[in-house]
Amino acid sequence: MKRETLPNRRANSSFSFEFEGHQYRATAGRFADGRLAEIFLHAPGKLGTPLQSNADNVAILVSLLLQHNVSPETIRHSVTGPVAIALSEFSEGER
Repeated sequence: MKRETLPNRRANSSFSFEFEGHQYRATAGRFADGRLAEIFLHAPGKLGTPLQSNADNVAILVSLLLQHNVSPETIRHSVTGPVAIALSEFSEGER
C-alpha cells in the first residue's frame, strides 16, 4: 500500500477537550478533497513529559494510517483515549 502524500498547504481545524483530568488540543489536516489526513495532539503545559510524548506518538501513527488509506472509522474502533475523541470529532462527516 502506497502512502498518499499531503499537499504543502492544507485546510486544518482544531478543538480543545479534557480527558481524564488533562487538557488537550487536537488539530487535523485534510487532503485536498476534504478527507482527514493527519492529527496532532498537544497537551498544554506538558512539553517534555511522557503524556505529551505518548500523545505525539499516537498522533503520528494515526496520521500514517490515514495516509495509507485506513479509514478514520476503522482506526477509531481500534483505539481509545484522546486520539479516539479527536478521530470522532474530525471524522463526523466521513461516516
